[in-house]
Amino acid sequence: MHYNGVVQRKIAMLDDQLLQIEKHISSLSYEEFKDNWLLKSGAERALQVAVEIMIDIAERIIALNNAGPAESAAKAMEKLESLEIIKSAEPYRSMVKFRNIIVHEYEEIDPQIMWDLLQNRLDDFRAFRDELDQVK
Repeated sequence: MHYNGVVQRKIAMLDDQLLQIEKHISSLSYEEFKDNWLLKSGAERALQVAVEIMIDIAERIIALNNAGPAESAAKAMEKLESLEIIKSAEPYRSMVKFRNIIVHEYEEIDPQIMWDLLQNRLDDFRAFRDELDQVK
């Protein structure tokens, strides 16, 4: 689907965010990561920004489809699913939940969970982007 410049710019920002995350963590072990406050803090912020970009994209696409505002970021993902923009909201809803933990429950962030997300879930962001590209 052809999206407006705002959506295209946000997609490019998301791609750049993922590249920067990978650039800074790809050579690290979990031990190096968990013992480095600055890396953990930077990764938290980078993940928060990546999810915020994904939410912004979702809200913009919902508006472009005149589907009315979503009540929450998680509901925005569900709305994209109901509009058949994405196949399933679940992987993206879980990213929104993690973002909420970073923002609201920052004292309780488990470095092992964050490491797992950094190692195994960054492709969820790319899957989101790829699903947008497949919409006719």
